[in-house]
Amino acid sequence: MRCLICHEKTRAKLSWAAIFLGIEEELVCERCEEGLEMLGGEQCELCSRVLRDMWRSSAKSVCLDCTKWNKHETAKDLLVKNTSLYAYNETMKEWLAQYKFQGDAEVSRYFSIKLKSFYAKNFRDYSPVLMPLSNERLHARGFNQVELITKEWLAPIVMLGRRESEQQSKKKRYARISQVNQSPFYIQSGIDSLKTLKKVVLLDDVYTTGTTVRQAAFVLKKHGAEHIESLTLAR
Repeated sequence: MRCLICHEKTRAKLSWAAIFLGIEEELVCERCEEGLEMLGGEQCELCSRVLRDMWRSSAKSVCLDCTKWNKHETAKDLLVKNTSLYAYNETMKEWLAQYKFQGDAEVSRYFSIKLKSFYAKNFRDYSPVLMPLSNERLHARGFNQVELITKEWLAPIVMLGRRESEQQSKKKRYARISQVNQSPFYIQSGIDSLKTLKKVVLLDDVYTTGTTVRQAAFVLKKHGAEHIESLTLAR
């Protein structure tokens, strides 16, 4: 088989699961995979950031960013927590760029397996909501990266839409945080379901400042959702 990242030939490792269940386990070669960094050790209990000295706040196990969020009048109660699987390091940036911006949708197969496994263990009793793209960005990219990763095993009952707006990554940190209640998101379908939902999990690829998921949570809460968390590939 060929590695989904470098496209070099690699020898698949056989296992009983692969033989009897037809599970394709080795989609990426060891050389490419070793650049990924699974999050672990001491992390912020609210956003999964690894707590190195520069990010520590006076509160134990809560980072500086989340301390600021907890003081934000509008945003402090929107998101219970974010869970991320990987660090957003150089390898992850390259993988996501290859996936999202170079149109290499095959990379989604690897992410799908990892996300599905974690979701099944930790969010089985949650109602999933996928983070959407605006129509303009969807047309330019050709696919929604989160939808492609989850489409084989996830069926969201509430669908969000997104109006075109300046990308959060292009804004200064303060500008992002101050615009939580200026949400570009809206409910496309499933609004009746929101009134009965107890737990909701938002799924996205990357958690940066947390503004985007809180903007989505702002809309969901306004329509009746109660407990909202997010699950992302990278932090």
